[in-house]
Amino acid sequence: MLELVYYTRKNCKLCEDGREQIKLALSELRYNKVKLTPVDIDEDDALQEEYMVRVPVLVHEEEVVQEGLIDFVQVYDYLKEYLGKR
Repeated sequence: MLELVYYTRKNCKLCEDGREQIKLALSELRYNKVKLTPVDIDEDDALQEEYMVRVPVLVHEEEVVQEGLIDFVQVYDYLKEYLGKR
């Protein structure tokens, strides 16, 4: 199971767009054993402090895959490389 954490916040257009890019990358890879956990940073003061100006942020195994503008190519390349190593 591939576990991804997606730091986001409400009413965030970049966050909504980023989620679609992640879904497209996973669909293109034809990989469906994924747990994508959205985390609203506004519900936790520590997360808000850490990620306020960085959202959206996609994290895998405590490594930031991408932040700010999430794009299909970078997410796809990262996931393809990771899945190829397994």
